[in-house]
Amino acid sequence: MHYLPLTPDDIREMLRTIGVEKFDDLLSSIPESIKLKQEMNLPRALSESELRILAKSIANENYNPDETACFAGGVAFNHYIPSAVNHLSSLPELLTAYTPYQPELSQGTLTATFEWQTAISNLTGLDVANASLYDGATAVCEAARVACNQKRATKIAVSQLLHPAYIETLKSYAKNIGFEIVYIPADGDRTSAEELKKVATEVACVIVQSPNFLGTIEDIEALTAEKSTSVFVQVITETISLGFLKRPGDMDVDICCGEAQSFGIPMGFGGPHLGFMATDKKFMRKLPGRIVGESVDRHGNRSLTLTLRPREQDIKREKATSNICTNNGNAMLRGIIYLALMGKKGLREVAKQNFDKAHYLADKLQENRFQLKNENPFFNEVTIIILDAPENFQETMLKKGFVVTDVTNDGLLILSATEMNSKKSMDEFIEALIEVTK
Repeated sequence: MHYLPLTPDDIREMLRTIGVEKFDDLLSSIPESIKLKQEMNLPRALSESELRILAKSIANENYNPDETACFAGGVAFNHYIPSAVNHLSSLPELLTAYTPYQPELSQGTLTATFEWQTAISNLTGLDVANASLYDGATAVCEAARVACNQKRATKIAVSQLLHPAYIETLKSYAKNIGFEIVYIPADGDRTSAEELKKVATEVACVIVQSPNFLGTIEDIEALTAEKSTSVFVQVITETISLGFLKRPGDMDVDICCGEAQSFGIPMGFGGPHLGFMATDKKFMRKLPGRIVGESVDRHGNRSLTLTLRPREQDIKREKATSNICTNNGNAMLRGIIYLALMGKKGLREVAKQNFDKAHYLADKLQENRFQLKNENPFFNEVTIIILDAPENFQETMLKKGFVVTDVTNDGLLILSATEMNSKKSMDEFIEALIEVTK
C-alpha cells in the first residue's frame, strides 16, 4: 500500500503553477556530489501482519528489568501508574496533543486544562498556573524570561545544585536571548544563603531547585529571606514531593516550575515529559503559553474559554512573552487524570512511601560503609560517593538486573527509591552494589 497524498495529475498541476517542469528542478540547489545516484537498498514492503511480527521481534531484543529494580536518580522517576490513566487519556473528547485553534468548541480539552491549572495552583500554593509546557528544562528557561520581563533586566542567578541539564538549557537560552548567568555556590549539599544574598540585589531572579540535584531538600524559607527585590524561582523535578513537603507559595516563592513526569507519565526512553509553571498573580500576564478561564455562555451555562494567550501567534510578535505554542496536551491530560485518581490522601501516601523507602535505602547504604553526600534532609533521592567505580559500572549493574545512572566525574552516584521499590529489591540492590564496587 502506498501512502502518497498526491496523484500524478496533482503533482503536474503544482509544478506548472510554480513554474518548473519536473520535481528534480526543485533540487537544483543541492550539490550533485551529495545526491544519491541509485535506488535506496530497502527490502520489499511488508504486509501489516508481517510488519507486526518484525516489530515485535525487534522489541523483544530490549532488556526489560523487573519494575522494582530501577534505582536511577537525577533523571525520570519510576512511579506506579494506575491502569485507568491509559484508558481515560485515550477518550476522544479529551485526547489531543495540541491546543485547538477554535478552543471554545473543544470543551473537553479546555476542561482538562482548567483542572490541571487548578491542581497545580493548589499543590504549589500559588495564585495562577498556565496550561503546561514542554518539559522541566524549558519551564525553567521560561520562568527566567518571565522574571526578566517583569524586572526589565537580563541577569539571573542560578544555584549550582540545579539539574545540570537545566543549566545547559539555560545557557542556550542565555546565548540566544541575552541572559547573563551568575552561579550561586553550594554550601555542602545545599545552596548557600550567604552567597545568594550577595547577588540578590543585582539580578532579576534567583533560581533554586528543591529537592535539588543531589536529592537534598533546600531550606527555601532561609533562601527567600535573602532574595531582596529579585524574583525567587523554585524548581521541582520530583512533583510527588508536593504531596509531602511545604508548598512553595507558603514560603514566599514567586514562581514554581519544573517537571511533572511523575504524574502518570512512564519513564519511556527519555520522554515525553511535562513542564509546569505556577506564579503569583502579578506575573499572570507574563506567563508563557495559555491560561484557560471560566465563563458562561449565552444560555447562562458554565463554559470554559482561553482567557490569556501571550504568544506570538495571537498577538503582535514584539509583544509576545514567549513562542511556546503547544501545551503538551496528552501528557498534561495524563497528569490531571493521575492526580484525580490519587486524590489528596493518595498523593500524600505515595509521597510518604517515597520518603520512607529512600531513607531505608540510605540507612542500609551507610550500614555497609557507603558515604552519603547528603548532610541535610532529602526526599526520595540520595547521593553516595563512589571514588573507585569500574568504567563499565552502569552496564555491570544492568547485567545484575538493576537500572542506575552512571557515576559522575566527581564520583557521585544519585539513587532514587519510590513506591515501586520493595524492601527485597533494595536489599538485593545493595548486595550487588557492594560486589561491583569492592
